[in-house]
Amino acid sequence: MVPETPKGLRSAVRFPLALPVQLVADEKLYEAVTRNISANGVLLQLGELLEPGTAVEFLIVIPEGTLAPDESAAVHCSGRVVRSYGTHSRTYAAAVIDEYSFQ
Repeated sequence: MVPETPKGLRSAVRFPLALPVQLVADEKLYEAVTRNISANGVLLQLGELLEPGTAVEFLIVIPEGTLAPDESAAVHCSGRVVRSYGTHSRTYAAAVIDEYSFQ
């Protein structure tokens, strides 16, 4: 039996990280930045809205010195957009991560 999560509570801790991302959706390349990351997904800031349900692949680049001195890393992820919205001059897409691998 899995306990229910009360409405409005997150199922995973979110970490506020601003990391560069290269995202591919519908065969188009986008440059984006993470705004937060959790074990379940990521919130991305990018240049245009992506429709919920859109399949995405993206590479999160972890710059040198973030994890350890003189080391960088990258994580290749695939998933889908579950929510997107825009504010005055910014556009966001929340994506669930279905699969990932370290590069």
